[in-house]
Amino acid sequence: MTTAYDNKEIHLAHLEPVKSMHPYLAHTLIPSIIPEARMICPHCFVEMPEISAFCPGCGRSVQESGDVGLPELHATSTRDVLLGALAYVALVPAIIFLALPSVKASRFVRFHSWQSILFGTTAVILAVCMRGLFAFFSLFPGSGFLLGVLASGLVFLALVFLWLVLVAKAVQGEAYEVPWLGHLAANLTK
Repeated sequence: MTTAYDNKEIHLAHLEPVKSMHPYLAHTLIPSIIPEARMICPHCFVEMPEISAFCPGCGRSVQESGDVGLPELHATSTRDVLLGALAYVALVPAIIFLALPSVKASRFVRFHSWQSILFGTTAVILAVCMRGLFAFFSLFPGSGFLLGVLASGLVFLALVFLWLVLVAKAVQGEAYEVPWLGHLAANLTK
C-alpha cells in the first residue's frame, strides 16, 4: 500500500513505528532513511544503496568504467608492462619507443612514452622555476633562504612521489593520467 506525499511515493512497508518516544506517538509511523533500492559492489560484493558512487566497504568506484580515465588502455602482455615502466626511467627510452615501429604499435607503450616525455619536460620547467624562486627567496635575510630550501624540497618530493606512482601504475598494467599531461598524452597516443 502506498500513499502520495509531495508527488513522491512512500512505501508504508518502510515506515517504522516510533516506540521509544512519547506514549501518544507509539503508533506513529515515520519513513525509513534507508533507500529501498540496493546494489552490490562489483569488487568486494558489499551491499550498498543504489545512489552510491563509491563502495563503503572497499572505497572503489562503482560507476561504469567507461567514464573514468582510460579504461580501454591496459597492457596486453608482460612486454608492454616492462616497456611502459621503462619509459619513465629517462626521456631517452621513451623517445626510442616512439621511434621503433615494433614498439610503437602498442597503444599502452605509446601512452606511457608520451606521458613520460611530457612529465620530464614539465619537471625540468618546474625545476627552473623553483631555482628562480629559490634565488628570489635567498634575497631576504634570515628566513628567506630557509623558505627557498623548503619550497624547493617539497616540489622535489612531490615530483619523485608522482614519478614513483607513474612507474607503479605502468608496472600494474594500468594507464594513470596525470592531470593535464595525461589528457594530452592520450590525445597524442591516438
